[in-house]
Amino acid sequence: MTSIGSAIQFAGVILVAVFALPCSAVVCSVPSAPHPTIQGAVDDLTCSEVVIAAGTFVEEVTIGRDLAVSGASTTTSIIEGRVVAEGAAIQIDIHDLTIDASAASAAGCFTDALLSRGGAQLSVSGVVVVNGDGDACLLFRDGFESGHTAAWTTTVP
Repeated sequence: MTSIGSAIQFAGVILVAVFALPCSAVVCSVPSAPHPTIQGAVDDLTCSEVVIAAGTFVEEVTIGRDLAVSGASTTTSIIEGRVVAEGAAIQIDIHDLTIDASAASAAGCFTDALLSRGGAQLSVSGVVVVNGDGDACLLFRDGFESGHTAAWTTTVP
């Protein structure tokens, strides 16, 4: 074999060895300086895992890629709002937190606190999900939307 052929073969072995090295997982903590919100950490493509500290986070979180999300515990890491997983062929692991769409401070009018769309696969363990009843979304709780106009309510979205 020529010296050029040997050099090319050697370079190919080096490239295979480099690309065969395992990628290191990047754990991103919330809240932190680079990730003050859960959505901010989810949007950071360098994060392979999002770890949520104890606290209450009022936000809607949309996840569209493979990701692991975990909290400190179901009693201390609380998302008031909802979590939406969307996208085909993605796997999302969620552990040790509460997702509460019924909270008065929830970031929106949600009946489903945890929602999967477009074929996203969820693996859930140690998660408390509290769905909203939809009443917080009604301007007129008495059925005004369906034609009943006898009374007004004080609930405003």
